Amino acid sequence: MLAVIVSQNSALLRHLSATPFRRVDIDLHIAATGEEAVAISQQVSPAVAILDAEMPVLSGYEAARRIKSDCPDCRVVLILGKRISGEQLRQVSETGCDEVLIAPMSADELYDVVALQLGLPRRGSEAFTVTPAVIMNDGDRAIDGQVTNLSVDGVRMVVPEPLSEGTRLRLTIRQEGDARPIEITGQVVWAQEGDGETTIGASFEDLDPETRSRLARLTQWDLLQEADRIRVVIKGDITEASSFDDLVPLLVGRVDFDLSQVSYINSLGVREWISFLRKANIQGYEMHACSVPFILQAAVIPSMVGRGTVVSFFAPYYCESCDHHADRLLQSAAVLAAGYQPPMLPCPECGESMELDDIPERYLGFLQPDELAD
Repeated sequence: MLAVIVSQNSALLRHLSATPFRRVDIDLHIAATGEEAVAISQQVSPAVAILDAEMPVLSGYEAARRIKSDCPDCRVVLILGKRISGEQLRQVSETGCDEVLIAPMSADELYDVVALQLGLPRRGSEAFTVTPAVIMNDGDRAIDGQVTNLSVDGVRMVVPEPLSEGTRLRLTIRQEGDARPIEITGQVVWAQEGDGETTIGASFEDLDPETRSRLARLTQWDLLQEADRIRVVIKGDITEASSFDDLVPLLVGRVDFDLSQVSYINSLGVREWISFLRKANIQGYEMHACSVPFILQAAVIPSMVGRGTVVSFFAPYYCESCDHHADRLLQSAAVLAAGYQPPMLPCPECGESMELDDIPERYLGFLQPDELAD
């Protein structure tokens, strides 16, 4: 059970009981003042503390600093208002807090930050395993193999033995939490040997509609129906091989996109994504936890965001002191409140400050390109 300290704030308490947090076993401790938060931290060794910056008696800034000093492993999230002054930025930096959020925020935004800090699984990121076999005249022969790319059209994998073009394969895919495996047959269409291994590409044979839909949801997108919206998790590479045609008719009303699992986008993938947004009949949509590859495209191609809003995004950070690199989740509202200044965050390796490993005007161009260009 995770011990969590939270300010006595009705919105935060409501978020912690919302859908994203219901699968997390939380031992909740409510602090009315900064002094109470510090006292609780000395008793329960919290995993995370979510504190209003302006707490009574002892400010959230000072409470965060003391908690980080007493419990270095505790992740501290500071909640600030819509405008951040230079003095507040200085105070945030001195606390050593791990994340900053701007109120009001949604339960999803809070969960994204907490999940990232504590290593909790993101919704729609359930793991799966692929067991390959060569189809022989007298039955299947199991082989070892590492899958490097899987889509509705085929698979790319590395195997520790020679396989020639035309070899027929059977893949058995098992997803965490799903008792029904997916079985697919395919044929090797190219093979390249080297260093005792063979890299192969295989195309799939005549997938039936149900299998194709299940594979698409496993490798390209997943749909999570919530009370007031649909949450769509986009996964893997977005390239000329990507297709969102099966997803379009399922999107009705308000939609939230989770883009944290987008690993690569090429120019043809950009075209496919923009076309998808234009086809989708969506009343309104937000983009959450946008990956670095997505933001790098959105920073120069505004149509990547379409009519939507980027609520949060990952950014590359660098620690000059120990050469540590990490992608950190930022809230757009926090960057805007600070006058387009990305926050300095503590390095998890050495404790020194990490800074954005890019030119802010370039990387943050997706927020308001015209203003940032002036």
